[in-house]
Amino acid sequence: MAVVSRLLTARAQERPTSKAFVVGADGRSLTWSELASQAALWRAAGRATALPQRARIGLVATDPLAFTAAYLGVLAAGLTAAPLDPRLTESELSTAISRLRVDVIATDEPDAFGPEIELWSLTELGPVPVRSANSAARPSDGAALRPAVLLASSGTTGAPKGIPLSEWQLMHAARRVARHHGFGPDQRGYTPLPLFHVNAQVMGLLANVVSGSSLVVDRRFDVKAYWDRVEQWRPTWLNAVPAILASLAAAPAPGEDVVRGIRFARSASAPLPEHTLRAFTEHTGIGVLETYGMTEAAGQITANPIEAADRRIGSVGLPVGVGLSVLSPDGRPVAPGQEGMIALRGRQVVSHYLDLSADVPERTRPARDARGWLLTGDLGVRDEAGFVRLAGRADDVINRGGEKIHPLEIENVLLGHPAVRSAAVVGAPHERLGQVAVAFVTADPAARAEELARDLHELCERALTRYKRPTTIEVTAELPTGPTGKVLRRALRAELATAGGAR
Repeated sequence: MAVVSRLLTARAQERPTSKAFVVGADGRSLTWSELASQAALWRAAGRATALPQRARIGLVATDPLAFTAAYLGVLAAGLTAAPLDPRLTESELSTAISRLRVDVIATDEPDAFGPEIELWSLTELGPVPVRSANSAARPSDGAALRPAVLLASSGTTGAPKGIPLSEWQLMHAARRVARHHGFGPDQRGYTPLPLFHVNAQVMGLLANVVSGSSLVVDRRFDVKAYWDRVEQWRPTWLNAVPAILASLAAAPAPGEDVVRGIRFARSASAPLPEHTLRAFTEHTGIGVLETYGMTEAAGQITANPIEAADRRIGSVGLPVGVGLSVLSPDGRPVAPGQEGMIALRGRQVVSHYLDLSADVPERTRPARDARGWLLTGDLGVRDEAGFVRLAGRADDVINRGGEKIHPLEIENVLLGHPAVRSAAVVGAPHERLGQVAVAFVTADPAARAEELARDLHELCERALTRYKRPTTIEVTAELPTGPTGKVLRRALRAELATAGGAR
C-alpha cells in the first residue's frame, strides 16, 4: 500500500472529523475521513477501469479542494500524478498532455476537453469516468520511467523537461519540511499558491498529511482579501513567494491582532530581494523565513532556522537533509566565501530527466554528472557556518566586455527606491561590448515614468560601479512571470533581441 494511503487512513482513524484542508474564500473543507474516502474511491476507479500501476493521470483542476483530493487520491492509488496548469490555452494543454504521455485527464471542468483522450470528472463522489480511451493502447505504454509524480520544469530558462519524482522522494522531502518548520496538529498554514507547483504540493499538501496539521488553500492570491482571510482562519504560518510579499508590503498593514500567532512567512520559488524582506517585516511585523528549493529535489533544499535570531538576511539558509556543495568551473569544491555553482546530490535528488520531445519514444537522460552531482545552474556562496547566499542563475550573468554582472545586485539597488514595485535586469546585445545591462521596473501608479527612470539612473550611479549600471531603465506596466511569480527573463531577452539590442 502506498505511504500516502497509509497516512490518510491513520489520520482518519485519529481525527476523522478534523478539517485537514479548508478553502479560505468560502470555507468549504475536506476532513481526514473524507480524504481517506476519496483515496479509496480512486483505488476503486483504477481497478474498475483496469488502469495499470503508475498510469499517468493529468490533473487539471481550478478548484483547490478538487485538486487536493485528486492529487492525494492518485498517489494513494499507486498511479502517477501529472499536474497541469489549468490556465493553459487549449493548444498549450494539448501539447503538455502529449509530451507527458498522459493516459487520463482528471478535471473539474470536463466540458473543456475534446474527444481525443480518456476523461474523468472530479466530483465530491470521487473520480467519475466520462469517456473511455479510443484504443486499448495507452499513451504511457513504453514509458521509460513510472514515477509517483511527473512534473515539467518551469521552462523559465529554456525548453521544459520531465522531472520524475518517486513517492519516497516526495515523502522524504515532506517529512524534512514538517520537521524543520515544526508542523503538527496544532499548526495551520495558509497558501494561495498554485497547487500544480512542487512547492505547494510538498510544502503544503504532503507536509500537511505527514504532520497532521491543517492548511487553508485559495485558488489565487488576492491582495485585497488576504488579511481578511488570515484574520478569519488564524494560520500559524504563511506560504508565500517574493511577489506576494512585495504586494503585501505595499498594501494596507494588518492589525496586530490579525498577525498575532503567526510564526513566520515562508518565502520560496524565486529569489527574495533583501529590500522586499525588510519592507514586509517592518510593515506587517511578521518575520520571513527565506528558503531555496527546486523541483529536482522535491522542493526544499535549504532553509533559514526557525528561530528569528538565528536567521541571516540575504541568505537562503542551511541545507536541510540534502547534500550540497559549491563547485568551481572544473568541478572542485570552492573555499567558504568563494562563488561557484550550487550542486546537489543524494537519494532525494532526481537521477534522470525525461526527454519531452514529441513523436519519439520516451527516453531518459542523466540529471547528474559522473560524481553524482546535479548542477542546479544557480551561482552562490557558502560561508564558514554553512549558510548559502545565492548570486543568481549562471545563464543570467551578463558579460559586459569581459566584466561579469549579476542581475540580482542591480535589482536590489533598484528595489531600494520607494516607488519601485518589482525589477528585472537582463543582458542586451551590444555591438562593441557583447552585452550590457538593461533594467525593467514596475512602479507605483502615482510615479511618473520619465522622472522615475531619471531618479533610478542617479541611484545606480551612487550605488554601483560604472560597468554594472544599466544603460537603459524602462518603466513598464508589468513583467512577464511564471505561475509562482518568477520573472521570465528569457521573454525580456527575446524582446530586446527583437528590438535590436540595447536602447
